[in-house]
Order: sequence, then structure tokens, then C-alpha cells
Amino acid sequence: MLSDELGVLVDKLNDLGHPVVQWFVPGSSPSRVEEFLGSGVPEEVVAWFGWCDGIEFHPGQTMDDIKIIPGYFPISLEEAVGVRDTVEEIIGNADEDDANYSVLGEHWIPILDDGGGGSYAAVWGPGQSPSVASVLHEVPTEIEFPSLERMVAFFNECYRRGAFYVEDHGGLGMNPERCDELHSEFFA
Repeated sequence: MLSDELGVLVDKLNDLGHPVVQWFVPGSSPSRVEEFLGSGVPEEVVAWFGWCDGIEFHPGQTMDDIKIIPGYFPISLEEAVGVRDTVEEIIGNADEDDANYSVLGEHWIPILDDGGGGSYAAVWGPGQSPSVASVLHEVPTEIEFPSLERMVAFFNECYRRGAFYVEDHGGLGMNPERCDELHSEFFA
């Protein structure tokens, strides 16, 4: 279950001494998620935003402090809607033949953000479970993970097997080759 994998991730971040967990904003209620995203939101998306509704910001925090995986931090439901609206505006202003964002469809919401225009987003169709897309500017959007649960399970495996780690300065690091190997193994 997604909640189990999220619990493992939190435990791993705590074990590594990474400070982000102390700044998690308590999750949103299912009714609040529906208020922001409408009806028919998949249970995994409701569970994600029920787990954590972004990060509390404090003086002295660095971007490295707030990330849960190398490069990305959880964003609030409100921030996610803002990011989605911005990307949809970009899509609306793009050439008709611009396929960079075509995988997103009508139902999607960012769940992790890099603070510079990139995100991981839950993507779903009516009555379907969500998959997870990597959304980067100027790069075709692709489905990276078949579900939120499998995404978090993959992140946990990356920590377990050393593809993700804490660097000497306290930020999260990644061994790209090891991460690619694990991704191929995990999703073969």
C-alpha cells in the first residue's frame, strides 16, 4: 500500500538524519482534496495529499533541507494546483503540434517539485489509477512510474541500495548510473 511505502520513506529519512520530516505540513482531508481537484480523484492521490500537504518554510532552511529525494520536495495541494495551472497556461500558448505535455491529459496534479519548473505529477483518466509523469520544461513529458505506490517503493529501494544517499554537506545525492540500473531492474 502507498501508506506503507510512505511510512518506510519517512523512517529512512529520519534514519539518515535528514531534517525534512520535521517540516511536513499535516495532510489534507479527502474533502479538501476534492474541493481543490474535483470529484473522481483516485484514492492514491487523496492518500498522497493526506500524508503530507507540503513543507513548512523557516529561516535558514536550504533547498537541500526540504527534499525527500534528490532534487524534489513535496508540495502542498494549493501549490500543486498553481503549478498545474501555470503548466496548462504554457500548454495553451504552445503550438498545436507541441507534444511535450500530451501525456498529461485532462486529469493530473504535481506531487513533487524541484523548485525550478520541474515536477513529478500524478496522471489519470476517469475511473483509472494514477501513473506518475516526469514534467520538465522543453523536454517531452513521460510516464516514469506505473503508480504512486511503485514510485515511492522505488525511492525506498534507491535509499536501501545506495542510489540515493546523504552527501557530506547534508544534501541528498544520487548515483545516476545506479539509479538507472535499479529503475531498469525495478520496472523490467
